[in-house]
Amino acid sequence: MTRDEFEALLDTVCDQLGNELQASTKYHGADEFQQRVFNVMRELATGQNLDVDPTFHPHAFPDIHANGFGVEVKTTVKDSWLSVGNSVFEGMRDPDVQKIYVVFGKMGGMPSVKWGRYEDRITHVRISHAPRFVLEMDKDSSLFGKMNIAYEDFARLTPHGKMQHVRDYSRGRLKPGERLWWLEDVPGEQKTLPVEVRLYMSLEPEEKLRYRGEASLLCPEIVKGSRAKNKYNNAALYLLTVHGIFCTQTRDLFSAGSAAGKERGGNYVLRALKNVETQMREAAAKLSTGLIEEYWGEAIEPPDRIKEWLKRADGYAKDWKPSDHLFLEGK
Repeated sequence: MTRDEFEALLDTVCDQLGNELQASTKYHGADEFQQRVFNVMRELATGQNLDVDPTFHPHAFPDIHANGFGVEVKTTVKDSWLSVGNSVFEGMRDPDVQKIYVVFGKMGGMPSVKWGRYEDRITHVRISHAPRFVLEMDKDSSLFGKMNIAYEDFARLTPHGKMQHVRDYSRGRLKPGERLWWLEDVPGEQKTLPVEVRLYMSLEPEEKLRYRGEASLLCPEIVKGSRAKNKYNNAALYLLTVHGIFCTQTRDLFSAGSAAGKERGGNYVLRALKNVETQMREAAAKLSTGLIEEYWGEAIEPPDRIKEWLKRADGYAKDWKPSDHLFLEGK
């Protein structure tokens, strides 16, 4: 059976199923509808040299295979053509299936059934406990076009390769000041976000200094004036997304007495930075170029990072120049 012939069969299947859903609620349950899709396909395929069978395992993907074609069955009780689909990893994909379709039963409103080519109806990735495809039967906005990769090529990638595409897509949707959560990797480093989240204020003093040094180096905008909004956000998000460290008050990192010292008045941020100059130098020497590029937008190598940081910080600061006070040794 050709692809055109199989799609013509799906037209007939969906017409019959749509009429049945409107006539009775007998097949409105997800399991009942899936079984009915299978039965109707098998009945209509009689005499057409098409073997319609379940896939090799109850949890395999897709639900039905037929001579190299596959059908994934989805339903919703809402008056909507949207559903959260399968894991992007497709760990139990039927190896005998080459082309995959989705048959979608909409039970809300006027019950109806549509089919579509699977890759054309995947429009988004939703992240919950694992990244899953989102299917929309009434939109022509394929996720794979946005990711610049064909579905067939994506399906052959390793889990790591798939996640890289998902990360790049998700980063492209971030609003200013937002960063990815557990989905994030550390550019240029083989590192996994710890499962547990620690509070910044519960860290040992040496840990606080080290992490403040890294965050200070990556986020020179912390030197902005006291009225600047959100100037500590990137630093706090770095600790959270890369190290799993949650800072309940961002001022604890740079302008509180715990960071700047007990002296009252003056430039709290300057004093806080003076306290982590050593750690900032260490961070400049060891952090990956990929991570520097992620935060600075440029791949600056270790020997030039302190000089570049001072240049950027001077541009952010108001009424003072960080380069007049910091990293004076060796100038």
